[in-house]
Amino acid sequence: MTVNHPIRVVTLVTGERVLCIFGDLRDSENKVVGYKLVEPFNLKVGEPQEDGSMPIRYNRWCMFSPEREYLLSGTHIIAASIPDDNILETYVSELEEKAGITRDQIFIEVEDGDNSEPAEAGE
Repeated sequence: MTVNHPIRVVTLVTGERVLCIFGDLRDSENKVVGYKLVEPFNLKVGEPQEDGSMPIRYNRWCMFSPEREYLLSGTHIIAASIPDDNILETYVSELEEKAGITRDQIFIEVEDGDNSEPAEAGE
């Protein structure tokens, strides 16, 4: 699977699932020293609907702060995973509308195919 964006669902040790633009922080030796959560939203499963679907609800993470970027150590993070397409599209629309972050700022162009040279030539 090719992923062309930094949006992730980050699972924290508190059990929270945070949808955000996710990145790492590196020191002068290029070692990861922490992680950055930009425009984070807390994800929760809503009440089951009559059709059996389970809606996803989300609200600003740490909504009592005007901050839009948070720094965490790796000890606070259990996992970071790619959101499904519906959650991704809803989040990107929210970023465009409320945070002024455009799709061009989120998605990177990924070339189709593999232009690399083979490691060994066949005989």
